[in-house]
Amino acid sequence: MTPADLAETLRAIVCDLVADDELDVEAPTMVPVERPRIAGHGDYTTAIALRLARPARRPPREIAEAVAARLRLDQAVSGVDVAAGGFLNIRLASDARGEIARMIVRAGDGYVRDTAARDTAARGVTPGRPWPDGDNDHAGRRDGDDHAGGVRAVTGSTADPTDLADTGLADLADLVSTVGTDAARYSLARLPPGSAGARDIDLIDLDVITRQANGNPVFRVQYAHTRICLLLRNAGQLGLGVDVEGADVSLLTHPREGDLLRALGDLPRAVAAAAELWAPYRVARYLEELADTYHRFHGVCEVLPRGNDAAGALTGARLLLADATRIVLAGGLHLLGVSAPTRM
Repeated sequence: MTPADLAETLRAIVCDLVADDELDVEAPTMVPVERPRIAGHGDYTTAIALRLARPARRPPREIAEAVAARLRLDQAVSGVDVAAGGFLNIRLASDARGEIARMIVRAGDGYVRDTAARDTAARGVTPGRPWPDGDNDHAGRRDGDDHAGGVRAVTGSTADPTDLADTGLADLADLVSTVGTDAARYSLARLPPGSAGARDIDLIDLDVITRQANGNPVFRVQYAHTRICLLLRNAGQLGLGVDVEGADVSLLTHPREGDLLRALGDLPRAVAAAAELWAPYRVARYLEELADTYHRFHGVCEVLPRGNDAAGALTGARLLLADATRIVLAGGLHLLGVSAPTRM
């Protein structure tokens, strides 16, 4: 079950409560679902009861209890707690939580591209072009060699990158020749819009982005991708592969596995926010969080058997999870125009 699936389930429950005259409000078109800020408060949380309390003229806890009672009947949900104030903290069943990995691998390398196309079409944004169609100011920059416009188009910044400063970099072409295309594109894409008059290229720490270390964001994301590719190659040498339909995702119960599954589920939200707010940096920052989450998973969850040990069902489930992460990392990098190397 993805966050979008859970949101739709909650919306349907509220609509049923309205239809059954248990709730006197206008049926919502959407229900907010977030990841809880405090560990141990479930997989997801929603404040839908608080939003409905005023129009329903009922205490939010009463509404939350009514929603929780119906949500507990869903086999994809293992538990629902009504917290103070009417928040609902929701725990997914292990098999339902793990299905997102299967869905991603089943969709293949086009998963991120298709997600971006679906989530941005309604906002008038074309994937690969981080500005709304019909924006004539930016549309005029799509063709030609307007490097200054290109930087603004990538970052959303209003700064003028042609103003020289004391960084040693004259323009975007100089940045590319100094650090390479991947580092330049990624570093510009991850800058939040609005730089208080500074040039975008002046906000990039050349010492950081030319270093092959975890402090370098583009290296960290690309390294996570190559690390998974190496894992899958090693699995192939052992005669193991990713079994999309046969993997038992209910075995993915380790906290680090749960963290990674939830991070994978955040992709549609990150892409939608980037499109709606014209903020490519949200995709970059999402990829960094996903890469960090994978590195933590890799550090404590052994995927491949050691020595002469036989591969068990958990190996298959973790291979599926790793491959799903690879697909999202590669797709996210390509969305930003950055390569996803298989070796470093």
